[in-house]
Amino acid sequence: MRLAPLLVLAALTATTASAASPPKVRRVSLPATAVVGSPWRALVSVQPPAPATLVARGPATLRARLAPSAKRGVYTATLRFPTEGSWAVAVAAGGRTTRLGTVRADVARDPLLRDPITIAATPSDGLVVGQLREGPLVRLEGGRARTIANGLGVFHVYVAGGATYVAARDGAVYRVEGSSFTPVSPAMDASAVAVDGAGNLYVTLYVGWVKKVAPDGSITTVAGDGTEGYAGDGGPAVQAKLFHPHSLAIGRDGALYVADTENRRIRRIDLATGRITTFGGEVGVTVSIAAGPDGSIYSADVVRDGAGGGVTRTTPDGVTRRILSRRTANGVAVAADGTVYVNAWEEKRVLRLDESSARTATVARG
Repeated sequence: MRLAPLLVLAALTATTASAASPPKVRRVSLPATAVVGSPWRALVSVQPPAPATLVARGPATLRARLAPSAKRGVYTATLRFPTEGSWAVAVAAGGRTTRLGTVRADVARDPLLRDPITIAATPSDGLVVGQLREGPLVRLEGGRARTIANGLGVFHVYVAGGATYVAARDGAVYRVEGSSFTPVSPAMDASAVAVDGAGNLYVTLYVGWVKKVAPDGSITTVAGDGTEGYAGDGGPAVQAKLFHPHSLAIGRDGALYVADTENRRIRRIDLATGRITTFGGEVGVTVSIAAGPDGSIYSADVVRDGAGGGVTRTTPDGVTRRILSRRTANGVAVAADGTVYVNAWEEKRVLRLDESSARTATVARG
């Protein structure tokens, strides 16, 4: 007689414990990758059936209520990942959170980006992308590529006054007119080009020259004596030595800035006086430079002997600091509002750089 109440109490305790036990959660279908902005769908088993929420934590926190599917105890939820990155996915049910796995979200591949080697900002805050061996010259706007012109492999692209110029693989410089390339220099082993307000072209030659091609087609030397070296600061640029220059840009001050690649320096040429100086400190094996709206010069350098790679910024007062370490960076462009873009050739990515955090976000990828 005394055992009955105890048995009833034990039964009630077991029932209460069972009711309080959280449901068991397991993944049924959890894709490991997702496309930024596109629907991503997961299937999750919750037994016994109970209200549950799918949670994804990464650059932000996303939540979606799990909805019953056609199969009892199996639930579905759809998320749209707003940015690229790794997202840890879990299910919250019955007061407990169960980790399910990690999803890698990335932007969709663009079929036009096949070999992006060089970038330049446009006045409308878009980007022009030149491709080395295959793929057209394209414009990037809103994360999508659109063909500008076909038919040339490109070493370097430069935008000035709304016009686009390229130093092509055949050694000549071309201006883009409509959907065509119009030659504006002879084949001269050009590796990069910049253009001033008067329409003069400034062209780097790998052997150690900077040449000027005037609107009438005449060609003169601006800097270098055609031999490898690092000399001439403070004197005439035509008597200076450069070491395999790869890029150049017209600064806000009207001076010509040259990526003196093997000397790991930026050289500044005062076009009014013809004098050359070194601008700022070491920038690594620089292969691309761009002028910012505040007078800063940005430089992209590549890895050499396991070191370097990324982007530096040299302020108008000559202070150089690294703002991005990224081994695949090989190009840089700066928009009119100061936004910095980086080309990563080996990854086939064009990136937007947040200087304050040194983080990048993919604008487009091939």
